[in-house]
Amino acid sequence: MKIQILSFPEQLSSEGTSFEVSHLLWGTKFAPPVTGRIGYVPGDGFYVEMTCFETDPLRRQTGFQVPVYLDSAMEAFFHFPFSGKRSRKLSPYINLEFNANGALLAQYGFARTGRTLFSEAECRALSHHVRLMPDCWKLTFHLPLSLLEQIYGITKSSLPDTFSCNFYKISEDPSIEHYAAFSPILSDAPDFHRPEFFEKATF
Repeated sequence: MKIQILSFPEQLSSEGTSFEVSHLLWGTKFAPPVTGRIGYVPGDGFYVEMTCFETDPLRRQTGFQVPVYLDSAMEAFFHFPFSGKRSRKLSPYINLEFNANGALLAQYGFARTGRTLFSEAECRALSHHVRLMPDCWKLTFHLPLSLLEQIYGITKSSLPDTFSCNFYKISEDPSIEHYAAFSPILSDAPDFHRPEFFEKATF
């Protein structure tokens, strides 16, 4: 996956790198289609737009750090290497999960358990926005360099040449349960927390 460099965030919708969340996983027969775009603005951070073609999405959760995967959710996971003196150590990955209310679950850590929650200020730094439309809902968010510096030590002059990411569509509600991914995950049971199956990304 080659990440498009943008001059300003408004270019994302027309010039960002496109992707589709189209791999159905773990017995899923249908998941609402999801398309997206990602781009990087130097010195600023990553911008992501995801559109789910779903009418009246399940959206019970509100606020920050709530289990949006129990509703209908779109998710973005990122895994960057440490920068500087910690560059040889195993680094954590980030999970950002959103429902159609704009509710959010945001964490980082090394595995599915024992993860660290973003603070409220860090959640707000994502500047996420959800727009509901008759036939779809659209999510946009910003992953700023300030958060990457805090977690990984990454600065505008030390951005790694490569990282990895994945994008998901999920609901664990039994009435509409489904799992879909951009990069397929080869595991027997549902588990999006498998960074070894994330897609390699370059600039």
